[in-house]
Amino acid sequence: MNVKELPITRPGIVPLLVLVQAVVLLPLWFYIPAWISAVTIALLLGKYFMHRHGAKAPRWILLIVVLLCVGGVFWQFKTLNGRDAGIGLITLMYAFKLLEARSYRDASLILFISFFIVVTAFFYSEAIWMGLYLLAAILMILLGLVALNSPKGVEGVGRIGKISGVTLLQAIPIMVLLFLFFPRSSAPLWSMPSDTQAGSGIDDTMNPGSIGALRTFDDIAFRVDFEGDVPPRSEMYWRGLVLSEFDGFTWFKEQHSPIRQELELPMTPTYEYRIQMEPNNRNWIFGLEDLAEAPNGAYLFSDFTWNRRRQTTQRFIYSAQAYEIDFSQRPLTEFQLNRYLQLPDNSNEDTREWSVEQRQNHQTDEGFIRWVLSYIHQGQFYYTLTPPVIEVDSVDGFWLDSKQGYCEHYAGAFVYIMRAAGIPARVVTGYQGAEYNPYGDYYIVRQSDAHAWTEVWLEGEGWRRIDPTAAIHPSRVEEDLRSDASSRDGWMEEFGSDTGFEAPQGFLNNLALRWDALQSFWSETVMGYSRDMQFGWLRKLGIERHQYRYLGYGLLATILLAGFIFGYLVLRSTQRLEPVTKYYLLLLKKLRDHGIDCDRTMGPRDVLQLTRATSQKVYSRAAPALKTYIAMRYQNEQLDSEAVKRFRQQVSRV
Repeated sequence: MNVKELPITRPGIVPLLVLVQAVVLLPLWFYIPAWISAVTIALLLGKYFMHRHGAKAPRWILLIVVLLCVGGVFWQFKTLNGRDAGIGLITLMYAFKLLEARSYRDASLILFISFFIVVTAFFYSEAIWMGLYLLAAILMILLGLVALNSPKGVEGVGRIGKISGVTLLQAIPIMVLLFLFFPRSSAPLWSMPSDTQAGSGIDDTMNPGSIGALRTFDDIAFRVDFEGDVPPRSEMYWRGLVLSEFDGFTWFKEQHSPIRQELELPMTPTYEYRIQMEPNNRNWIFGLEDLAEAPNGAYLFSDFTWNRRRQTTQRFIYSAQAYEIDFSQRPLTEFQLNRYLQLPDNSNEDTREWSVEQRQNHQTDEGFIRWVLSYIHQGQFYYTLTPPVIEVDSVDGFWLDSKQGYCEHYAGAFVYIMRAAGIPARVVTGYQGAEYNPYGDYYIVRQSDAHAWTEVWLEGEGWRRIDPTAAIHPSRVEEDLRSDASSRDGWMEEFGSDTGFEAPQGFLNNLALRWDALQSFWSETVMGYSRDMQFGWLRKLGIERHQYRYLGYGLLATILLAGFIFGYLVLRSTQRLEPVTKYYLLLLKKLRDHGIDCDRTMGPRDVLQLTRATSQKVYSRAAPALKTYIAMRYQNEQLDSEAVKRFRQQVSRV
């Protein structure tokens, strides 16, 4: 029987199709809007119960529901384009297709479409568990295809599962070859703009509490793999943004422009490293001070920060170097001097007067800076995540009244005091410190490592990093923050840095580090396998870039050769059956010549019964051949050369 005529109403086929769709859509349900997930689940359940009760949904009702869903997607996203809107619409149409499926063609189309829809989950997560799950989902789709094309349907699940598993294993070598050698685009395979601007991380503004709020986020900001020397944790300041404009409460990112002239850099960098940055929907990227040459895909700006033209919506991997830059040879322009001395009028007047008065007691800027840090160390300043809320004049409220705050309070107040004293200064935000992962030999920087510090301009030296939180006395640091405070800038070493606090290292922490090392390998080596990585790997094999097209020709020839070999083996395994099939088709032709209305879609028993009912004369001559064919095909009779010869003689007598 032609498999295309097999009904999908056979026991188990429709429930299996429902299960396949559920497995394919399951990871998407956690990311698409809840109402779309609910509708697709309802459609799958509706198809199952309609199949159980033999009901069919009227097409006009389906059309109305489809139009409502399309309108709902447009209302939700204000467009039908983009990642979220497109995937939401596709999942709905995918479920509707099963609801109106009637034939073998509909079922096979659903299963083949499943191969494409299943990979859309990578647009939301590239985690290793997602890759393993999608591999299992592909096996489930293959199971559905085998069952759909089997006359027995889902009977013999073990046999169907074996065929599906063997098919997947046979495809893996070709998958690996295509992954390694197939030409890759310069952009990531799963790069698609996100329709949402949400994301955790450092923002381009800073006010009291904005960075402290990130302390509760344990999400990974980026991973760092050093090549060669590694700086001490106290020197791991990951520069991101420079905030120079202040309105009395909030600090803002300055309007900067790219540096177009080449910088005079030392011959060798201080540190070389590679960063694997997690998506955060922001343009700025981070690097170890001092930032100089921007990595590929980014620009170096006049405030010595790096920015990308596009937001980081997918994992971004880049290599960078840290240099010791001599800022003494780059004096401030008048415009820059005014910018880094800017203070708002009629705001935080008490702190301004305090700064001017105290500056008069010191002969040099550096002497005044040291005195202010000493004032923090000896005064009743506390480092806490829960300072009092200050709604206006945030610097006055913190510096002169509460004296309780997180890093953004100290950095903002310190820059304000420096500017009021006539010393150019600015706020820098980014991350400080890192956690070493011994199982992957790299460092992890988390959102909870977000930090704000300052830079002051000193004549003859240039910009100097000052971290005022390092000056806080350890006894006035909250216990949960002591490990952070102990690893800050050591410029004022006389204040001490060791608080005697060590983070606990337990089984769960080691397990988490092992898992992160595995995830990092997956992200960088598999999901991050780019064209540059491919060329680098091929270069190690002696294949240069200009020879790449010959590799493509060889890969194509290999695939074609493998296809020919596979086809030959299949044909060879069935060649003993070919004479039987040929003689049976000849038998059917002779029966039609005798007026028996039969064709190859009919089973041999049906042909036998039809011949008996139509002509006893023809039946007496054709029955031996038909019965022999039935025995050879369905009763496990041995197909030796004598049996085939006997069948041929019987056919010739018809």
